[in-house]
Amino acid sequence: MSASLIIEQMAASVGHLRSVLEAERVDDYAQAIEAAQKALDAINAFPDGIDGLRAEIERAAERDKLRLRELIMKASVDHKVNGELIRLAAQKNAALQATVAQQSASATYSDRGQVPSVLGSLLSRKV
Repeated sequence: MSASLIIEQMAASVGHLRSVLEAERVDDYAQAIEAAQKALDAINAFPDGIDGLRAEIERAAERDKLRLRELIMKASVDHKVNGELIRLAAQKNAALQATVAQQSASATYSDRGQVPSVLGSLLSRKV
């Protein structure tokens, strides 16, 4: 696979992952992450890895070189945004789990009249 094709695949997959994360299309996360991972694997599998890829880019015609560099820069920005979006999604997930836990019947009083997990259940019916 040529350097040009690998870079195009990488930029497209990282860009697609960004759009999936921004739209919070949870059902598409796995496929988008897998596509981005395959693109990274293709870069690693390139002869001499990233260094070989850089060397082939440098040998390309100036017009192609500029286009590939632009794709790499865009993919770099998308990658950074993806990291932030994933971090925010994890925080949102934790907040949702906490909200759901607080809304459950066991989050208030148990059938024995105690508040669970509050200082070792020190609160009882006598309060």
